[in-house]
Amino acid sequence: MDVEELLTRAWGAVEKAGIPEPLHEYAFKEALSILSAETSGDASLAPKLPKAAKQGAGVEEGSKSDDSGGQSDKQIFSKFAQESGVPEDQLERLYYFEDGVPHIIGPKARFGSNLADQARAVSLALTAAYDYALDQQNIAVGLVRAECERLKCDPGSNWNKAMNSLTTVNYVGAPGKKTMRAKSDTGEALQKLAKSALGIAE
Repeated sequence: MDVEELLTRAWGAVEKAGIPEPLHEYAFKEALSILSAETSGDASLAPKLPKAAKQGAGVEEGSKSDDSGGQSDKQIFSKFAQESGVPEDQLERLYYFEDGVPHIIGPKARFGSNLADQARAVSLALTAAYDYALDQQNIAVGLVRAECERLKCDPGSNWNKAMNSLTTVNYVGAPGKKTMRAKSDTGEALQKLAKSALGIAE
């Protein structure tokens, strides 16, 4: 298969699968990798797609996640919705779980107009996911910051300043050992964030 045909098939697969627009670039790269692996005859080279891409590609939604206590994605989202009060369909438009690890679906612009607001929104969303979906509290700041970096909304040297004004989750601990933990009103804050990010009227 020549390069032109490979690119055409990969993009066609993304369009046909109905992948959400924020995941187009990721899904296209993954489709290229999968097609390349198939062409070479080594299926082991094909990477795993995130949940949101798997659903669009028609992969069974109930596939198991390695690090989620044996729960399927459907079970994770069902528990997440019950614990947070955010409807399951909204959560599935905001998150995907890859090997049991929660990730936020961008683009970052849906979470605020500046890096500080975006970072705070991602911190809320990720802390809530770990707590409500996976029963994990006291999330290491490094996990949250890595997600902000992935979404290109890490405020850099202004990180502590941005997080010190975070009111939707607890940002506590000694310098260098900070953690994030859900509060009693974190679920309510996540409900508001979901509606805002998804453009749902109150």
